[in-house]
Amino acid sequence: MFKQGQTLNRILDAVKVGLPTVCCALFFWLLLVAQATAQGETGELYGGIEIGSKGVKATVIRVTEGEEGNIIKLIYAEVVNTTLMQLKDNKFAPDVIRDTVQAVQRLHGRMLAEYKVPEERINIIGSSGLRADNPQDLVQAVRDKLGKPLSFLDVESEVQLSIVGTIPQRYRTKSGWADNRGVSVLIDIGSGNTKGGYQVIRQMPTGAPDYDYVTVGIPKGTVSFTNEVSQAVSDNDELEAFARKARELSPASLRSALRKEMERKPGLFNRQRVYLTGGIVWAMATLLHPDDRRTLVPLTSDEIEMFYRQVTRDPQGLQKLLNPDLSKRIPNRAMRKDAEKELEAVRNSFSPRNLIAGAEILRAVNQEFSLTGKRIRFARYGYLAWILSYVRLQVEP
Repeated sequence: MFKQGQTLNRILDAVKVGLPTVCCALFFWLLLVAQATAQGETGELYGGIEIGSKGVKATVIRVTEGEEGNIIKLIYAEVVNTTLMQLKDNKFAPDVIRDTVQAVQRLHGRMLAEYKVPEERINIIGSSGLRADNPQDLVQAVRDKLGKPLSFLDVESEVQLSIVGTIPQRYRTKSGWADNRGVSVLIDIGSGNTKGGYQVIRQMPTGAPDYDYVTVGIPKGTVSFTNEVSQAVSDNDELEAFARKARELSPASLRSALRKEMERKPGLFNRQRVYLTGGIVWAMATLLHPDDRRTLVPLTSDEIEMFYRQVTRDPQGLQKLLNPDLSKRIPNRAMRKDAEKELEAVRNSFSPRNLIAGAEILRAVNQEFSLTGKRIRFARYGYLAWILSYVRLQVEP
């Protein structure tokens, strides 16, 4: 875990440099993509590649010196979907390791050839959600192919980086600005685990205040819970049988673990501003609001319940949800085309069983953390948050 009073506060400071704090910093980094690739721009390049449960993510940033510190620009981000967490005997399968490492190699090569990132400034990191009995096989495959080490983050470090990269630092009120991270919580429903946390202020005896981070993590994600339920039903069983078994397993497998964390960390329950990230949240936001392309998409507790019912209890409703008619909903042809591509990406990324398992986790989070009446936002670029923060961290080791 990172030293909270030093390393993460450097990231907090970096987030503020040259960027309006009214919106999520990631949004502004993404807006700077085109600018940062302009001819003749100076600065140091840093790259990061994350191997996650369902994909490999690549990020490149450019760092230049400013009068008040480093100025950071995101110039490249790409995601390659993989199936690493489709385990065999609780191990990463050799063919899946091969495909994953090939994706890493392609992204690594792109960083070197197209973006001219120095080899020594490209880091390869494994997500905390990668749980299998043979992580050393993946580590060795990366080393054999690229000659580079693969390091794994623990849940606490990953959540700390995600909080800084996802939750805007402040928000506007009628009387001015208010501390946003002090009243917000992050919940990330990934493929291999569900994690989250929040920032708390720690007043120092002298000088400026410092920050601590309260983190939570349970080893249940969309894919890992799908695998757990699949082991209890037949491959030939209908989706209704799969959904029933998921409901049966939820109290002991999901809810008890969430409740235990909430009892020890009351901020998970008490904070009124909630930022949701993770693949299943992206799928829900895209299916319910295909016309909303904002960086922070408003959601409600009732919508989570509605999504759950449509996915788990209404096969016809699920198909209608996956294949909406956007012709009247989005009149603009270009915007409709973008929305259709996003919907296709959801259909390609999630099987019906994945959607059922993910909806079950979403509902457990909704009910156990009592999200009713709270300000809920889907952070569209949250999937880049911790890897981007990690890369930024390399600037000042």
